Amino acid sequence: MKLTESRLLHGNSLEILESLPDKHFDLLLADPPYEISRSSNVKSMGRSGLDFGEWDKEFDQYTWIKKAIPKLKPGASIVIWNDWKKLGKIAECLGRELGLDVNNHAFRTVIWHKTNPNPLNCRSMFVQSVEYAVWTKVPGAKATFHCNYDHGVFWVDHSINRTADHPTKKPDGVFEEIIALMTNPGDWVLDPFAGGGTTCFAAEKLGRNFVAIERDDTHYQTAKAHWEKACV
Repeated sequence: MKLTESRLLHGNSLEILESLPDKHFDLLLADPPYEISRSSNVKSMGRSGLDFGEWDKEFDQYTWIKKAIPKLKPGASIVIWNDWKKLGKIAECLGRELGLDVNNHAFRTVIWHKTNPNPLNCRSMFVQSVEYAVWTKVPGAKATFHCNYDHGVFWVDHSINRTADHPTKKPDGVFEEIIALMTNPGDWVLDPFAGGGTTCFAAEKLGRNFVAIERDDTHYQTAKAHWEKACV
């Protein structure tokens, strides 16, 4: 597939990733299914229950990484969000695919700190106020990083007035900060799980190109509509 402009693609990430050009992207920014859906009577923060859909169940967390790595340029940054309990194995998978020793190469944790987290069980335990991502880079070149000192913690409101209709969408502000920090204008961002279109919106707003992929029919339309908001 020849890429000359941003694309939001509707289909299976595993199949579409294989069709993309190798060594083309400057940033892999991925928010795959966490596999945390479960039955619950919780009603809070504008959300009912903790069952997000079939797409969040029995998901292969690793095959897509193996297919995405060859698409990245030397020096490209990698940011993968997930449930904190899975990040260690995701880092190990990245290490194997990149030929890196996790203990001796730069792997870091990126944190979204929710300024108004869900108050679930707040009277009996700590609230779940953060979500985590693992960061590393493809060896062979210096990574783009527009800061001299950054904690890797993004303090952004977890608003009930979401900017796109998706149950687990990340705030636009978090992805805008990450993309601005790790890419230059005109660079290419790869997002294999478009979801509510956060990467589409943020990349378009910042003058970056992107390829985002979404399999679910409804979420694809949501991502498309959200992207279009940044185009006006």
